[in-house]
Amino acid sequence: MDIATHALASVVLSRAILPRAPKLLWAWTIPAGVIADSDRFSALISPSKYLDWYRTYTHALLTSLLIAVAAAIAHRLVAAPELRQRLPVRAIFVAVLLTGWLHLGMDVMQWQGVELFWPFGSARIAADWLPTIDPWILTVLLATLALPEFFHLVNAEIGVRDKQPRGFAAAIVGLIVILLYAGLRAELHATAVAQLQNRTYVGEMPRRVAAFSGFTSLVSWHGLTETESALHEVTVRIGSRRASALDPGVNLFKPEANPLLQAAQATRSSERFLRIARFPKAAVQKTDSGSLVWIRDLRYTAAGGSEREPVVAIEFDPAGNLKYETIVWADRETPH
Repeated sequence: MDIATHALASVVLSRAILPRAPKLLWAWTIPAGVIADSDRFSALISPSKYLDWYRTYTHALLTSLLIAVAAAIAHRLVAAPELRQRLPVRAIFVAVLLTGWLHLGMDVMQWQGVELFWPFGSARIAADWLPTIDPWILTVLLATLALPEFFHLVNAEIGVRDKQPRGFAAAIVGLIVILLYAGLRAELHATAVAQLQNRTYVGEMPRRVAAFSGFTSLVSWHGLTETESALHEVTVRIGSRRASALDPGVNLFKPEANPLLQAAQATRSSERFLRIARFPKAAVQKTDSGSLVWIRDLRYTAAGGSEREPVVAIEFDPAGNLKYETIVWADRETPH
């Protein structure tokens, strides 16, 4: 999820769990709600570091717990006694921890994958329910924060005092609406996956399928299917009255097995990439100095929500000897 959505969600959660706390609480919860995304800066170092760090160490439950402990200790050491009385250390710990876990929960609902149980497990969890930026969630969060302020101004004009902490009821309603929306997305995702599974592709049955949500539409999903000989990119339209709710799609046939591909997959760069990739697709490109093998993860194209896509590039000389291996950013010329 984008940083703006996480920041707004942090404020909404603060109002829901500690409605009478001073707004100084936001100085803790907003950073706690966005700090996990500091791993984005790994892209400034290299595609290799981005592949290793993005959605890994900072997106773990253990890291969120450590951040909450550090925030509580810092508040205990820095805050004046009067402030600690109004905003206890325990409140800081709970608010920061829950805000961090909210961030992780929202990211798990997306497609990039999160190493939630690092360092005890390296599996990436991705539900594929939500796009990278969800305008519906963003709209609910903005309304949840803006409407109480509007009604407060109206009440102040007519001399009516607020009967409860400002924004508390709206925050509860907003979080419930987002939870129900996520549940709807999950149900639609399950329907899209079922439609992908219950058909053939160029005469072959699917081995693995995945469906990724669109930016605004709830009923249009971008599907990926792997069969024995190819990977297929299709669009699923839930509730379509057409005989088939799937378009013909794009068929990307796998290259035939050969020693060059086997050697490419055995390189360290490929092994690192394939541990994360869900729909890897290799392509062999002939060059003047030998052959270039590309390996990319097709879910980046299907999900359509990342401006940065790491791919593996491995070059061999005409005799099939490895010249170099690297991880680079994909561009328009990177073959599928």
